[in-house]
Amino acid sequence: MPKWVQEETSKRAGSPDLWVHTQRGEEPAQVGQWISVNLRGHVDIHHERPEGWVKEILTGVAFTVLVLTVLVVMLAM
Repeated sequence: MPKWVQEETSKRAGSPDLWVHTQRGEEPAQVGQWISVNLRGHVDIHHERPEGWVKEILTGVAFTVLVLTVLVVMLAM
């Protein structure tokens, strides 16, 4: 198990599930579920494989371009 998963999970006596510390609180993860961490460090549980970090990076780049465009327009006025 990766180190980041070990830091964000715990086992409880009498429970076969792995308890994941998410933003919504501690949630049990059953066999077949995916555990992911995003670029902000938030851990989440998914029933299917998560999309990955490419979508988050593209969203961040688009936001940065938008902010820089607004800044250039404001300075040009």
